[in-house]
Amino acid sequence: MKWPHLLIILYFYLCSSLSAQELDLDGPHLRDAISGFNRVVTHATEPLANCDQGRLPPEQVIFEKDVDTKKLHQKVDLGLGDGTKLPTGTYEGDELTILTQEEADKLMRAFEEVEYMKFDYLHDGCEIRAHEFALIARANGIEMGKAMTMYGNEISSGGLYPKEWTRLAEQGAQDKIPVPEGFVGWRYHVAPYVLVQDGDEVRPYVFDIGIAKKPKTLSQWNQTLTNATREKTRTFVKDRAYIHPLDNAPRKEESHIGTELNKQELIREMGYFEFEYWDQKGLLVY
Repeated sequence: MKWPHLLIILYFYLCSSLSAQELDLDGPHLRDAISGFNRVVTHATEPLANCDQGRLPPEQVIFEKDVDTKKLHQKVDLGLGDGTKLPTGTYEGDELTILTQEEADKLMRAFEEVEYMKFDYLHDGCEIRAHEFALIARANGIEMGKAMTMYGNEISSGGLYPKEWTRLAEQGAQDKIPVPEGFVGWRYHVAPYVLVQDGDEVRPYVFDIGIAKKPKTLSQWNQTLTNATREKTRTFVKDRAYIHPLDNAPRKEESHIGTELNKQELIREMGYFEFEYWDQKGLLVY
């Protein structure tokens, strides 16, 4: 902030803080006013987000047509500060950030607030959304991995379904379940995870955005899915660069969220079943 601007602020601050009788250049009132002015200037010049990197609060990062979706994740400020200064630990060979419980809850809320990641339907695309959240975290200095669950040893038929959605259906609240009518379950499911200090131990916690209300341990996450028993599923973790459960090698670390965002726009324009009809015929481009 330049000096002329500071002087203008000081002038108006003094006028609003002191009456004509109080304006004593040697008195305590002026010293108190200047002290208050210093506090105002200090906070007024603090950026609300990381301006140097062009970051914005999660709710302000939106998807618009013709925007470069591969760079959207770089714009999100999760509000946890410089994640590179947080401690790290190793789990299953991957170096991951360690968060406190409070930081983990804050990260969950920030993820939920990312405007362009709010999807109407969550029946597919979980691996792409998980990858995008991991990229958002990495742009904020937080290293996450991928938690994956497969129904059976091969990807064959859908058997994974959130138990919370089953309860909503039983309560007649079908409109609150973000999947189209007739959806019976996933063949696999993917969500980002990070390490969390849990008392004296450090545990992997999964962030299943749009499904779970809070971060869950790997075992808790598995148990929230119908048919996700040890006998019927394989739950495991992979590095952030792996996207699909059957990936045998890491992929190039770039965003693929554009496809899902374009699909959502088409669904909103056409309706889900009309979209599915033409999509299965291979007549849609997104």
